[in-house]
Amino acid sequence: MKALRVLEHGDPVKVLDVVDIDLPEPGPGQVRIRTGAGSLNFNDIHRCRGGLVSVPTPPPFTLGMDACGVVDAAGDGAEAWLGRRVVAITQDALGGLAEYAIAPAVSVFDAPPELDDAEAAAFILPFHTGALALGQRARLTAGETLLVLSAASGLGTAAIQYGRALGARVLAVVSSEEKARLCRALGAEHAINHTEDDFAQAVLRLTDNAGADVVYDLAGGSFVGKAWTCVARDGRYVPVGFNDDPENGMTGRPLRLACIGNFSIVGVLLAWVDQVDPVMRQFGFNPFGRATADEVHAHLLDLVAAGTIRPHVGRRVSLADAAAALADHQHRRAVGRTVVEIGRGPGG
Repeated sequence: MKALRVLEHGDPVKVLDVVDIDLPEPGPGQVRIRTGAGSLNFNDIHRCRGGLVSVPTPPPFTLGMDACGVVDAAGDGAEAWLGRRVVAITQDALGGLAEYAIAPAVSVFDAPPELDDAEAAAFILPFHTGALALGQRARLTAGETLLVLSAASGLGTAAIQYGRALGARVLAVVSSEEKARLCRALGAEHAINHTEDDFAQAVLRLTDNAGADVVYDLAGGSFVGKAWTCVARDGRYVPVGFNDDPENGMTGRPLRLACIGNFSIVGVLLAWVDQVDPVMRQFGFNPFGRATADEVHAHLLDLVAAGTIRPHVGRRVSLADAAAALADHQHRRAVGRTVVEIGRGPGG
């Protein structure tokens, strides 16, 4: 089968290639998906470069954190998924950008029937993350103000829509007028271009100095300290992405700033796991399990069916064009979700 492989660590356009590899076989509790589409993620760039990631993997390996397709094989305990069109987070968040992908059954869900394969692949990580972070963890409620950093990204465009679905007022931080127009079209009340305006000062102006009740930070790096100055009292700062942090979020922060602001730092990690490896738990890994995942997914399916949310697919590319598309992500030229179309399944 064909797969997008990282052959060695380095720049994505130099180290990625589409190669033929053996067909994978699912183990116990796993399924194999005949892939229709998979998404590109900023984490793929860190993996290509050999940077700090949650699951370090030596090359060669296949990229792809998520996938949409039809289950064509299943290991012991996962047979109920056979023949179903699904969306999934792949095993160890790898392998989705291939003609066939392996996923643990705990991270496999029925694909929204209203979405084609590319849209469904663009749906799972951004909207599952948004619902877990904003709904379950930050407890965002109607009437509150949500600030979204890197708002024109795949996760950002999902957060705007999900925040509006919860009845929040949404403020978006972007880097261009093109991205600002997209965010306003998706429901953001204001889009702040951080290359032209101090976004923290703009947030304080727009909220009569109260600040944002929830800050959904997909950027990290130098954005963190500034974001902390515009969180509302009793607000929640939610670190989700670290795209602007060369250490991928593994750097210290002066926590006294959180004290003087009287706000909470609310961690969130999208990884549906029922049985946590003891070594990983000692490392601090403490994810939610399938019960929460089912609650999140059912809620999101209702919103998709009602037409309230829909993933924004900014671009559809082939496996052969995925490396160049990932370079566009790296240089902030992408908007919404970039999806790699691999096969033409029932929803493709």
